[in-house]
Amino acid sequence: MTLYPVPDLSYRFDDHTEEHNDQFLKRIREFARNRSLPQNLIVEIGSNRGRFLAAMAERHPDRFALGIEYRPKFTEIAKRRLARRGLDNAEILTADANLVFPILIDDGQIGDIFIPFPDPWWKRKHRKRRIIQPEFLDLLARKMKDDGRVWIRTDVGPLADDMQATLDAHPDFEPLGFDEIPTEPLPRTTRERNIINEKIPIHLLYYRRRPRD
Repeated sequence: MTLYPVPDLSYRFDDHTEEHNDQFLKRIREFARNRSLPQNLIVEIGSNRGRFLAAMAERHPDRFALGIEYRPKFTEIAKRRLARRGLDNAEILTADANLVFPILIDDGQIGDIFIPFPDPWWKRKHRKRRIIQPEFLDLLARKMKDDGRVWIRTDVGPLADDMQATLDAHPDFEPLGFDEIPTEPLPRTTRERNIINEKIPIHLLYYRRRPRD
């Protein structure tokens, strides 16, 4: 019997976060009231138009794929893509992953998380907005199951170096060995297709969540 964790609708952030993210939080809590997500989730942060999310849902019909996209216009495009393909094991939510995880996802519930081509936030004063930060990894480590996988792609070399250093420094994550990386290629996002056409190098980061003691 599959167990479906109950979302934590009682969870509240600090007053500043609640006030300045009220629309995101209303959307997340409404989503949580309407459904519970199964174990061994596939999560994609930055789903854009949903090409990758749809392909992963088709490839893994026995699992649920949750996409998180910050821009509403892309969320709507992705929703239409999922609907056209008749995928009932995938959904996309307009939100910030830092807000989604505490409310919607139970500890140990994520099996694989994909972060394709995250925003590099070039300016020094904005670098704290990059997705791979120690605080986010603390949260992600709680939400991932033991040996869960983190898959990241970027065409920005300095960002790849920064993310790798942050992951290497975190006690709950370790890089996958070369022989542990699946040989079956992952679906390509819209951005990845464009990058390949432009012959720009792509940096790949593959990590696992270390088993809990």
